[in-house]
Amino acid sequence: MTNRCRRQYLPSPWVLAGFILFLLFLSGCAQDLQQAESSSRISQKPAAGEESSEELPGKTSLARIEPGDKEALDTSSLVVSDGAGSAGKGRSTQECYHLQPAGSQQKKVKRRRCEPQSLPFARCRSGITSCRLGWNNGPLTWFACEKQHDNTSLIPTPGSVLILAANKHNMPTGHVAYIEDIIAENPPLYRLIFSHTNYDRNCSLETDIEAEYNSSTKTLNIHSGAWKVWGKGLPVAGFILR
Repeated sequence: MTNRCRRQYLPSPWVLAGFILFLLFLSGCAQDLQQAESSSRISQKPAAGEESSEELPGKTSLARIEPGDKEALDTSSLVVSDGAGSAGKGRSTQECYHLQPAGSQQKKVKRRRCEPQSLPFARCRSGITSCRLGWNNGPLTWFACEKQHDNTSLIPTPGSVLILAANKHNMPTGHVAYIEDIIAENPPLYRLIFSHTNYDRNCSLETDIEAEYNSSTKTLNIHSGAWKVWGKGLPVAGFILR
């Protein structure tokens, strides 16, 4: 009697097979759910070249710089200088401008931007060596760093560095020029003479460019040179002082 009862309640091979298939099905669903959750987490991470919207504690929010922007970046140093106003003796235009066309010396060298760009040229002319931020150094990031150290002004002086703000003329990172002289002052209007390079993406040099700056509206009107026709009402971030 006991043996017959035991044989009677043993599950058939078909029942066992069905139960095993059911367990395998549940296991597969669990793996699919884990993969879906993992994919969701990966998709929420910033893509390459994108920045997270969250700011790190104590980190200054600076303008985003892309390597493809019109205004090239200063790659001459990877050191961040803490002290603003760090300035040696500025050099002459001839000393600061030695045009090096991209890939002109060696054919196998990867094509790069010509040098000097507007930012290193202005550093050389002014002698201002502070706030070097490596590859992430552009006109507006340089200005933001100097502003933190109270080394900027809305009033130009001879030997200061003009920083144009981002504008509709394909200058998302701004532009840099060196103030050679102030030829007339009638605040808020100032007649300036400046020099700059990289204004045409070929690193060409312009000197003795005359412009009028309005400190109340923070705008610049250029009266000579390559930008004479369209360089009106250009927004100005300010001036970096020596």
